[in-house]
Amino acid sequence: MMKIKISLLLTMLGLQSCKGQEQKVLPEEFNQYSVLNTNFKSDNFEIVLLSEVLNYMPPHPIRLFYSVNKHVILEESRDDNQQEEGLHYYKLDENANVIDSLYAPYSGVENLIFIGDYNIHKRHHEDSTYDTWPLNGDKTQKKMAVLNEDLSWPDEKTAKKEEEIVSKATYYFYDASYNTNTNNQRWTLQKIFYFMDGNWQILYRPFPKIIRIDEDLDYRRYRDNFFYSSDDGQSDAVENYKLKHYQKEEKLTYLHSIGGGSQSSSVNGWVGTGYFDIPLLNDTLKVKKSNLIVEEATPADPKTRYYLSNGKKESVSPFNINVYTNPVLNFAIYSTSKYKVYAIRKKQK
Repeated sequence: MMKIKISLLLTMLGLQSCKGQEQKVLPEEFNQYSVLNTNFKSDNFEIVLLSEVLNYMPPHPIRLFYSVNKHVILEESRDDNQQEEGLHYYKLDENANVIDSLYAPYSGVENLIFIGDYNIHKRHHEDSTYDTWPLNGDKTQKKMAVLNEDLSWPDEKTAKKEEEIVSKATYYFYDASYNTNTNNQRWTLQKIFYFMDGNWQILYRPFPKIIRIDEDLDYRRYRDNFFYSSDDGQSDAVENYKLKHYQKEEKLTYLHSIGGGSQSSSVNGWVGTGYFDIPLLNDTLKVKKSNLIVEEATPADPKTRYYLSNGKKESVSPFNINVYTNPVLNFAIYSTSKYKVYAIRKKQK
């Protein structure tokens, strides 16, 4: 009788120890899946850290945009936590190799503007200049000629020149500075930066009042940041990934924080490791992600949703795979946080 009781007790203890856990043998095919970082194990892909910054102020301290000659420019905003505080630019070729760099210290009086083959050094208190670094790596700066610099032109002449610029210039953008005259009246100095007949020039036109520059006509219209460092979902990220296998590991209670003052909802579910296939560069990227929660589709919500666990009775975080691709590139861009950006590319064989 004693043996039966002991045997029953051991059985109950064994059941309790397995409660809330599901330990199954991982199918062998998923051993080839790897965490998406620089230690990624793959016969076909490699991952390279392109940029890492420690700047906590801007929401996206790393930005990428397209340039000429099929190049991509990576821009870093560094603060005093790192060497050479300021803006750092890295020119990437079609395979994500850094082939040139440019450094612009923070000065508070200069903007570095990329337009086509040119860099515009727009300065507030000194001569503005331009160079051809995007085109050929030449950092030699050339001074921009200023038309009506002494503000002696009749407004009719200035207006006519402005019309010519708008109709004929290859590039142009508006800027303005605001001033106060001796009668304590505010006035605006409108500046049109333009490229025409092989040169960059500036046209000054004063207005005896405050005028605002249309945002659609300022220099930012010539630059499109196609990727920002972030762990948030991005509209251009790969969304056609497929969950091939989900290894349940622990059952726990977690929270969904709705926000807006509403009470969080509590859910009992599994946390485990997901194994994803991502079509990429005419191949398949095989990625695994731990601490994954999968909420299956229901009649009320027909979409399967993924989250990241932060522990028992903690609010979950969004799950995103921020991989950017474009047919013009031989690599993809990937970010895990605002501080890091990676390149994913095929191994050279």
